[in-house]
Amino acid sequence: MPQDAKSRLQEVALARGPAPPLYRLLARRGPDHAPHFLVEVELDGIGKAQGRASGRKAAEREAAQALLQKLDAHP
Repeated sequence: MPQDAKSRLQEVALARGPAPPLYRLLARRGPDHAPHFLVEVELDGIGKAQGRASGRKAAEREAAQALLQKLDAHP
């Protein structure tokens, strides 16, 4: 089973040092039945990325994927 982006980012963080990825909720908009979340992930000394989705966990996965793509582009 392939790993999700959050798990892969956690592995990258462990390989680079002791600090885990830090996820921050930047915004929650919309009504309770149709929320929209904006989340930022930061890997200490490496970079930041944002993700948007209708669920907080999905937004975290989007942010992790975006940061992994940045890391792949600029190792």
